[in-house]
Amino acid sequence: MNSVEHLADRRFFGGAVLLIASLAQSPIGGAEPQLETPTVTIGSPSPESAVPDAWRQGVFLQPQCVSAVDVSNDGKFIALVTLAFRHDRNFWLLSDDGQIVSSRYVEPWAPFQAALLHEAKACGVGLAYSRVTDPAPTISLFDPAKTDETTLVDAAWDLGWLRYGQGDWRKGWPVSILGDLIVRNDKAVFTVFSDDGAWRMSPDGQRQKYPLLDQRPFRMATSGDGKLLAHGFLVPDASALDEKTSRRLRLPTAVVVAHDATTFAELWTAAPLSFVAPPAEPPEPADEFPELARDFAIRPLARVPFRVALSVAAGSDGRQTAWTEYGGWLRIKEERGIGSWNPDHPVAFCPRQRGWLRVCRASSDELAPVEFPAEGLFELRPDPRGEWLWCVPMSWFARGLAGRAWLPADADARTVHRFDLVRHEWAAAWRFPDNVSDLAVAPDGEAVLVSCWDGIVYLIGRDGQILAQHLVGEAARLDWSADGRFSVAATESGELWSFDAQGKLRWKIVLPQANPPPLDAAPKKVFDDVPIYSVGRVGKEHAYVGDIWLVKAPEGAIIVDTAGSSAIPLTWQRMRAAGIDPHDVKYALLTHSHGDHSGAAYLWRTQGTKIVAPESAALTVNWLVPTWSDYSLWAPSPIDVPLALKRVGDEAEVTLAGLRIKAVFVPGHSFDSVIYIMQFGDKRVVFTGDIGFDGESHILHRCWGDRTKAVAVARVIREQVLSLRPDHVLTGHGRREAGSAFLEDLLQRTNAALEKP
Repeated sequence: MNSVEHLADRRFFGGAVLLIASLAQSPIGGAEPQLETPTVTIGSPSPESAVPDAWRQGVFLQPQCVSAVDVSNDGKFIALVTLAFRHDRNFWLLSDDGQIVSSRYVEPWAPFQAALLHEAKACGVGLAYSRVTDPAPTISLFDPAKTDETTLVDAAWDLGWLRYGQGDWRKGWPVSILGDLIVRNDKAVFTVFSDDGAWRMSPDGQRQKYPLLDQRPFRMATSGDGKLLAHGFLVPDASALDEKTSRRLRLPTAVVVAHDATTFAELWTAAPLSFVAPPAEPPEPADEFPELARDFAIRPLARVPFRVALSVAAGSDGRQTAWTEYGGWLRIKEERGIGSWNPDHPVAFCPRQRGWLRVCRASSDELAPVEFPAEGLFELRPDPRGEWLWCVPMSWFARGLAGRAWLPADADARTVHRFDLVRHEWAAAWRFPDNVSDLAVAPDGEAVLVSCWDGIVYLIGRDGQILAQHLVGEAARLDWSADGRFSVAATESGELWSFDAQGKLRWKIVLPQANPPPLDAAPKKVFDDVPIYSVGRVGKEHAYVGDIWLVKAPEGAIIVDTAGSSAIPLTWQRMRAAGIDPHDVKYALLTHSHGDHSGAAYLWRTQGTKIVAPESAALTVNWLVPTWSDYSLWAPSPIDVPLALKRVGDEAEVTLAGLRIKAVFVPGHSFDSVIYIMQFGDKRVVFTGDIGFDGESHILHRCWGDRTKAVAVARVIREQVLSLRPDHVLTGHGRREAGSAFLEDLLQRTNAALEKP
């Protein structure tokens, strides 16, 4: 081991002393530099990568796009989860010979992790989206043979999600990384901290709480023998926080903690690296909106450095644990964001950088950390023999952005770095023809299966020689059976390929897809005298309480708001019944950036629709997703047509799809709320979003009790909207045929509320 200056912590493990080292305050912290490692070229390089640009349009998700695959430890069953929409099935259980055993739909949408236990007696699924307003992702635990289901909520999701990128904040930060929700060994599925604790679920469905206190792990790993459970954390610099903020954020202090997976006894902890300087701070877009930043407390309260274990791997026998560690900045929000509504979830920004590889041996102490040979994010795949670590370019769960389930976190993701655990140094790297999608190590360590974005799956020997290769046509997710008898590759086109230990094809199947059920009746116009249809409210989760208004325009179609994600094909079905091809929807106007109105904007944009909103909406929809709205962790989306609206009452006029539209800025319910006004012959229609409804839901109420903002919005409604005498009003959640009368009543109720002390 390289020299260590002093020891930060001592803990006992199995009668031996485990020393967790804090390295000296030197440029490399005691880690010795290494000469540049050689590179082995595998296959013939592709001149251009098949990876699409994250902001690509015109290609939508395939109906059974596989997002995760898991083979049970007994090798008898295979679990698949897909990005199928609500009308279809997104969980599939197959036998090892490729026969479909069962299938179901797991709510609400976007599963990205699957954990299948012995003999398929229990399964865990981690889903990116929430069933309720809260943005916390959902964990589903169930017996595939039964309908009974236990659902949990990721109660501390704010430390399990980060943004990664570099450069311009509008274009250079599309990567939105979700931490683990579940992990399994051969005996149990483990979940993250939920509303009622962190849980271990056994094959018989029994749940046992294990201690995580209030700390939410970012990544989790179990050893091959099922004895060790390792948690990797995001650890902010507590010295940069006041006491109140520290309590609110439930901050961990260790970057990795190891537990006994059966008794949950703490085995050891590791502190974050202290000698590495924080990376460059990310941009601050609030500087571009000074008045909104002042009026809506958009500027961060503080930027706090953090360290995070971005990948964690435990060896086959639990004697060795490795993790990658990166630095970043936690953007802490102001206490008071909009009125009395205080969303306080921080956002973690991880600028592109070189990370550090750390290895801890349970019988001795931590080896000196080693800096990665290149910038970028890497996942760890351990060698069952304990001799190597494969460092694989990280992919992030894109949830349909650019029409893909997963995308590489870095543009150049062709190189797999290998670390020699015996010599404690980097070995020859492997350079593939295209970006790497996934890598799975054979249980005996003799080979690895690698999926590349050129659609080829390679079986590579330990010496880097190609043993077999298959053109599967798509990027794939990979797994091996525990006995090494076979491997599987599941593609984003819904195909599952199985290979034997020598790489020979065993079988191939295509997951069946279902069409939406037929409509009872074609949708009718919302009002007889204007070409507008209601095509939303097609799903169960809270995001679907927001309406989608379809407007037939002279040169195509426009929608106002996009609602949620899990049932878009049902909305398309309504559109077709109304005589509009969904691909003819040229623009989506966002009334404001709350998830029940803009959460699916990125998916609509993927199919070719341009997103229209005030310039400031990019701060939420693209940059801070979703911390100023608290409506689920949607993927980011650019604003294609930014409206030059800076101050309350500002107006802008645009012609979209041959239709002239006026936009009036009314920040209050959100800092990017806008009213749209359209003219159809002699009829005028106003889309008000969520500025106010009926009864007690007046403007002051919708401005979260902020009197100053409510007065300003009411003035704009009275002088710039009601003065136009609109015939109809469409809110974010309903229709008002007598538009002017509704606005007059809304103003009266607002004035009455403002007069009260």
